[in-house]
Amino acid sequence: MTSDVAGGPGWIIRGADLRPAITDLAAFRDGMAGDPLVTVIELLWTGQAQRALDRLQGLPRSPRVRALIADCRRDLGDHAAAVREYDQLVAECGDTPREAVMRQHRAKALLAAGHADRAVEDFRRVVELRRGHDTALLASAEQGLAVASAAASRTSPTSAIAGDRGAR
Repeated sequence: MTSDVAGGPGWIIRGADLRPAITDLAAFRDGMAGDPLVTVIELLWTGQAQRALDRLQGLPRSPRVRALIADCRRDLGDHAAAVREYDQLVAECGDTPREAVMRQHRAKALLAAGHADRAVEDFRRVVELRRGHDTALLASAEQGLAVASAAASRTSPTSAIAGDRGAR
């Protein structure tokens, strides 16, 4: 299993499923003070994706709001809708500072949808984009790449054949 990665004050990215988890609510709220979407993020990261989605519905569709809606849909099991939205966001944000964020979130949606090979491609690109920048963001991209690579190796035809040989 991949280790958890510190995300910010009061929260981590779990190695088990690459989802953020609040570990210290007071520290999280202090760290996010002034963010107009903190309540939505708190709901999403505490497993209340439907409530978070309901709060997002009336807001203007900025790239950030659209990304949070896609994350809600992913967590609610509508992986195809999440991937479609992230495909659009990646296309719109290509060659901008937001590209890495959108690719990383698309990779998580792809992984949840069972498309580990495509997730690996996105995580590799995110690692390239983040190399030499914020070490915490790079660590989360490397974490995602490790998880996606492990998932891809478990589902590849080569690993299934190797597993069959070992069972004989």
